[in-house]
Amino acid sequence: MNPTENPSPANSDCQGSTESEIRRYDGGLGPQEADQVVVEEPLEIRVNSEPFATLLRTPGQDADLALGFLYAEGVIDCRKDIGALSLCGEDALAGPGSESDAPADDSLANIVDLLTTDPQRKITPPARQGVAVSSCGVCGKRSIAEAMALTPPPGPAPGSPPARWLEPGLIGNLPDRLKSRQEIFKRTGALHAAAVFNSQGKLLLLSEDIGRHNAVDKIIGAALLENMLPLGQCILQVSGRVSFEIVQKAYRAGIPAISAVSGVSNLSISLARSTGLLLAGFVREGKYCLYSAGSCLLDGPPGKLET
Repeated sequence: MNPTENPSPANSDCQGSTESEIRRYDGGLGPQEADQVVVEEPLEIRVNSEPFATLLRTPGQDADLALGFLYAEGVIDCRKDIGALSLCGEDALAGPGSESDAPADDSLANIVDLLTTDPQRKITPPARQGVAVSSCGVCGKRSIAEAMALTPPPGPAPGSPPARWLEPGLIGNLPDRLKSRQEIFKRTGALHAAAVFNSQGKLLLLSEDIGRHNAVDKIIGAALLENMLPLGQCILQVSGRVSFEIVQKAYRAGIPAISAVSGVSNLSISLARSTGLLLAGFVREGKYCLYSAGSCLLDGPPGKLET
């Protein structure tokens, strides 16, 4: 948000933003006024009631975030692996109108607990150093070997068998379609977003979070609950840069194409090329840089980009 812009109206029902007193500078300090800022809180993820990881995230879609994170870590492979899921002590998978009248348990606030259907399933907590902060990705892993270990999607790998279905011009339109739906960003100007579009550019899933990786995990968790995985013939659009771990998460979810408003890392390029994913960066005003062509792009460039 531009420092001189007026904030969007506050929404008391929105978990993702809160009100803060500020003074704007526009050649001079203005009077004190209220503005919206993004919320960042920890979320403890437990598996079979045992601590597994703690994420710093923007509240909202917490069940999706936890499931997407656990799916990316290989703890679950499909919806059938979910025996039960509790959020703040209540059933996170219960439908609308099934809220309990029991008072909330404050000791379980910001805690999500997954019970797996197979009690014998081996659960290996991620070897991360303390809390996985909202900006963190591979930096939280203890070894390069661990970071490079890929868990393939349960279905066919992206780009196999090869199929060209993605219109090159569609990629350039996706950032604006994403931004127009970023409701919390409109209020705060300080939030990442991720979305999944189909081959016609229709928005299928969208999430916002202070963490880039969290936003992607929320998307994947929502897709898992809807039995949409793997997400073939879909494009992952992100509002920021692409790191190695975002490509890793997309590969795990079977997403064959990634589009980013900002730049990409050399490691993300290498991984995208080795796994056959399309990777586009600096997607702005209909233009972009293609770092990995994958195998889904219609009228794709002749030959392969160098790995």
